[in-house]
Amino acid sequence: MQTAEERNGYTNFPIPIRGVDKVSWFPNQEGQDLTWHNLEADDARASMIAPLLPEELQHSARVLKRSLPHLGVNLMVGAAAEITRDRPGNGGFRLWVYSDLETAEREAIGLAQGMEVKHTTYNTGFAGAKVVCDASGANKSVLNVNKGELMKATAALLHELNGTMYTGCDLNTTTTDMDSLSQDCPYVLAAIANEAVNPNDATAYGVLGAVESVLEHFHGKTVVVHGCGSVGGTVARELVRAGARVYTIDADVSKADIFGATNISKGTPNYVEEFWKMEIDALVPCSISGLISMDMAKTLGCKAIVGATNLPFQSIEVQRCVEDSGITFVPEGVSSAGAVIVDSIEHFDLKAFKEAQPIDIYEFCRHVVLEKTTELLLTARLREIVTSKATKFISEEYGSSEDHNYSQMPIGRTFRFWAQGRGSVINPGAAGTRKALSRDAP
Repeated sequence: MQTAEERNGYTNFPIPIRGVDKVSWFPNQEGQDLTWHNLEADDARASMIAPLLPEELQHSARVLKRSLPHLGVNLMVGAAAEITRDRPGNGGFRLWVYSDLETAEREAIGLAQGMEVKHTTYNTGFAGAKVVCDASGANKSVLNVNKGELMKATAALLHELNGTMYTGCDLNTTTTDMDSLSQDCPYVLAAIANEAVNPNDATAYGVLGAVESVLEHFHGKTVVVHGCGSVGGTVARELVRAGARVYTIDADVSKADIFGATNISKGTPNYVEEFWKMEIDALVPCSISGLISMDMAKTLGCKAIVGATNLPFQSIEVQRCVEDSGITFVPEGVSSAGAVIVDSIEHFDLKAFKEAQPIDIYEFCRHVVLEKTTELLLTARLREIVTSKATKFISEEYGSSEDHNYSQMPIGRTFRFWAQGRGSVINPGAAGTRKALSRDAP
């Protein structure tokens, strides 16, 4: 399969257009102005993710909305801050039915801020953004949305944004949808240039790296993996292979039937209703947002929470309760970054991405997330703060896509160098430790 860049003759690198730097608005064929609406500072800070961001990014959220009444949907782009051709927005395309437009807008902003944590933490070269489509006008079902027409409308929107926004798969959008979208615009990153690479596996390997950093090793450790879909299933299988004692849970009981693991889902002989009370080394949530309630937080039996779930807590108060109890929490902006790392490789070093073996990309994700998690844990310890508050201190400086300073390159441009010297990595976590120690302590 050709990439959209190859089909349409687009360059892979974001080259500024003379006289165009920032997007404020672009008129569209339907006569609607494409206007960014900046949120009030207090509203921008209201999400659970905002405290993880550097102070200057906590109050810069904005949203862009377009109504598509003929499809019964409202299409919007949430951005944590300004997006430009030099640092374009990047985030998946989520299709969902929301109770109202304001709820959809809040989700777009919260998800964009979550993406910003990932992008700044790993210096991907992108800014945090998200495409959200509210299908409440399509008879309250995403199944009633004309996907083909929606992808065409989205392509038109991305063209108007003129290289300042890239998207990919998310909830209720598939690689087939992204392939369709890429036929009409070049602003798609979904491992199209290397079909053997699975972004979900990249995310899973990143989670494994984070868990390994927290637990130091897997052999004999007890872990509950909640949600055994495309990410959690891979996490559970690899944990079993590494010697961990793994318990699995999924609403679809069959998905939690992982060889070597104990399925404790509802309806199985080993069902554990109050799984959160189990005395284990780590809870690895790879399922729904808001999994952990305040009642659960008060009786958690795990030593650490490390997973792929966006916003695993029902509120910021629940998160504080968990962290104040001494449980180690690694925010998903650190642990669940595999897919954005893949996007960075695909965008900034297309040749290396095309030629790479999937396992090399997965192990790269595992390696860099392990290093970053190690840096996070040590930074929190040195500053005597909880890990969520330490997240903003481990963000990387953004360097130009053409910068030849390795430490300032977008992470995607460093992959080929890591792959060439992969055999020399003999002390996992050492680089993260050095970074934490080199940062100024308070």
